Amino acid sequence: MLGFALLAMTLAVPQPDLLGDGQRAFARGDFDRAEALFREHVRRFPGSAEGWSNLAAVQARRGRYDEAVPLYERALRANPKLVQVHFNLAVALGQLKRYPEAAAHFRAFLKSFPGDARARQLLGLCLMESGDLRAALEELEASYRLNPKDGSILYALAYAHARGGDEDKAAAYLAKTESNPVQAKLIEGLLLYRRGMWAEAKEAFREVVSRKPDFQPAVAALGRLELLERNDAAAIPLLERAVELNPHDAESAYQLGVLYDRNGNSEKGRKMLERAIRLRSDYGDPHYQLGRIYQREGDLERALQELEIAKKILPDQEAVRFALGRLYQTLGRTAEARAEFEEVRRLKARVVERDRLRVESDALMQQEPESR
Repeated sequence: MLGFALLAMTLAVPQPDLLGDGQRAFARGDFDRAEALFREHVRRFPGSAEGWSNLAAVQARRGRYDEAVPLYERALRANPKLVQVHFNLAVALGQLKRYPEAAAHFRAFLKSFPGDARARQLLGLCLMESGDLRAALEELEASYRLNPKDGSILYALAYAHARGGDEDKAAAYLAKTESNPVQAKLIEGLLLYRRGMWAEAKEAFREVVSRKPDFQPAVAALGRLELLERNDAAAIPLLERAVELNPHDAESAYQLGVLYDRNGNSEKGRKMLERAIRLRSDYGDPHYQLGRIYQREGDLERALQELEIAKKILPDQEAVRFALGRLYQTLGRTAEARAEFEEVRRLKARVVERDRLRVESDALMQQEPESR
């Protein structure tokens, strides 16, 4: 009887609320205490997704994102339906500049919460950092529509539209932003570049870099301008620096690969082009350049593989279709070569017709109105 009473008393002892106590310690800012409690919780309950996620949050709050990421991943393995963890994991990956991975987790989060403006904005920024401007603009514009009062997105929209070539939208968004001399000067430089005022654009980019040497978008923009002017000796170190500052900038990696190959280092060029493809699976230009390199080196099988991938991604790119036609011709595949060359002629004719219509439209706009 006595033994039963002791057993009953033992069963009545309340168990510690490790998870709840840890969350309260976290809210107070006592991260050491919170970490200790969360670690004890997951030791006792290794399948607790909430425990792993809370432990990850402690590391993220301390700025230890490299430690937070595997903990968030452990939480998702424990409970894949804990959708909010995707958002926190994406933020941590973004802090580590692992933008493609971050974008994937933001997309997973948005499947369940499509109206979350902040997630769409951050996804847009990740895509922009990865060089996918078209997709970035879609997400940034969607975020702005969801929350037009969020002024923090205006610079990103202005920058993305300037890079994409829409000067009017870029200027309109820039006019709405609060004054930030460095960001404003960068966008001014991009607009000058789009207008063909390369010398003025270069001065704007140089001014930004002199004020803020580690501002990656300005370093990359200056490198691209030097590349276009075929000033390779200046472009290479700038784009190397841009890739160092943002290892996930697929566009800079691609352009650096082109430069390496053009300056006699095809091996480094290949590696950088392959890196660009790993960063952006839908990036056709690096496949085209790799195809040209392999064709030049006589590896026709690999050249064909790369050029056919480039064609799938960029079906309306004349240079890709022409290079593929030449390769088919070399391989004796006459009918396929003829089809590619015919497509090149069609694409050229379409460009000529578009230019003709634009000239006629401009002429009509400039005519004096008839007197009546």
